[in-house]
Amino acid sequence: DTMLFRRSIENNKLNMVPPSDWTSGFFPGILWYLYEYSGDTQFLSAAKSWTNTLKDQCYNTSTHDIGFIINSSFGQGYRITKSESYKIVMNTAAESLASRYFDDIGCIKSLDDIGDLEFPVLIDNMVNLEILYKAWRWNNNKKYYKIANKHALKTMEKHFRSDFSSFQVVDYDLNSLLPRYRGSFQGYSDSTAWARGQSWGLYGFVLAFRETGDRVYLDQSIRIASYILGHINFPADCIPYWDYLSPDIPNTPRDASAAAILASALIELSSYSEIKQPEQYLTIAEKIIHTMVRQGYFNKPNEYENFVLNQGVGSIPDKTEVGVPLIYGDYYLLEALVKYKNLKINEKL
Repeated sequence: DTMLFRRSIENNKLNMVPPSDWTSGFFPGILWYLYEYSGDTQFLSAAKSWTNTLKDQCYNTSTHDIGFIINSSFGQGYRITKSESYKIVMNTAAESLASRYFDDIGCIKSLDDIGDLEFPVLIDNMVNLEILYKAWRWNNNKKYYKIANKHALKTMEKHFRSDFSSFQVVDYDLNSLLPRYRGSFQGYSDSTAWARGQSWGLYGFVLAFRETGDRVYLDQSIRIASYILGHINFPADCIPYWDYLSPDIPNTPRDASAAAILASALIELSSYSEIKQPEQYLTIAEKIIHTMVRQGYFNKPNEYENFVLNQGVGSIPDKTEVGVPLIYGDYYLLEALVKYKNLKINEKL
């Protein structure tokens, strides 16, 4: 059923979601990565079919997640095939995302109708900026560059604490234009460090550096990575606890999805010539992958509806998707593996 997309396993049942769900683009993206990795045309055919089902989402102006939905599907499709029809969808999605930007605050509003929040901005939104940077380059339209950069710089200023851990959400007052709340929906508390949020932040600033070449984003990436990798509660096997400051450590769930996002970001970070001692990042990424493969995070074939990873954490405060396979965990793991393969190929050239 190509109108429903796999998201997770809960209570031993496959959790399927509509195209508008923030996770819908990851399964098509997985198919693109499998095709890229293997060259098997059955993955290409499936990737095209599942991707095209999401086409109308490019007009969705109700959420920042249009970036996740379209970039992980059409974005990967365009990168691999260079199909102009995919680029058109990406450009439309970029305009939809840009419509949520409020220049007086300098940010893209993440979500609508969230309790009593006025203008919530999530750390995840950094990852959605990629479609704006692409639209800027493709169309030579500086509007998209301005929006993406102003959002990234405001995130640096308001989302991060002095130790470079980040809040998950900053809610802005529409009158004063200042933060009225900074905290977390999915972390242990407003003052702790939700693991997937830290990974989103690192990943987002790495891509901002990739797309712009602006050293300020590389420096921020290094600082975030230093917080994560130097944290007293960063485990020896490199699979983060769901919150770096959970008081129940070590008797609390790990989050394989946070680890997969982290591995992908670290592999890319290690590839930049401006990085001193890049091996420190690549070594951790390699250890994350090794741990996942060798120490019980991989599912057996035909197990859990063929999801690859288990022990992902959606939201412990909401008691949803805890210790289960998550589609975005699989997506970012496959992305990390493809990046790693390409990095090793380039080293031999």
